[in-house]
Amino acid sequence: MSHFGAETLGKVTTQVIQSRKQKGEKITALTAYDYPSARLVDEAGVDIILVGDSLSNVVLGLENTLSVI
Repeated sequence: MSHFGAETLGKVTTQVIQSRKQKGEKITALTAYDYPSARLVDEAGVDIILVGDSLSNVVLGLENTLSVI
């Protein structure tokens, strides 16, 4: 299995994202709702990780985010 991590790909800054957009290159982004999924997304080499607080809404179907501590 192939392994790409942030240490392999380098730090992705806003300047890197802007440059890729101007060149027409693809940019990947995913949402991580917890630490284990954030690590997997990072290790997969995804450019942008959105740390979401909407787990209670999206995954659990609750009305607000206050229910999940």
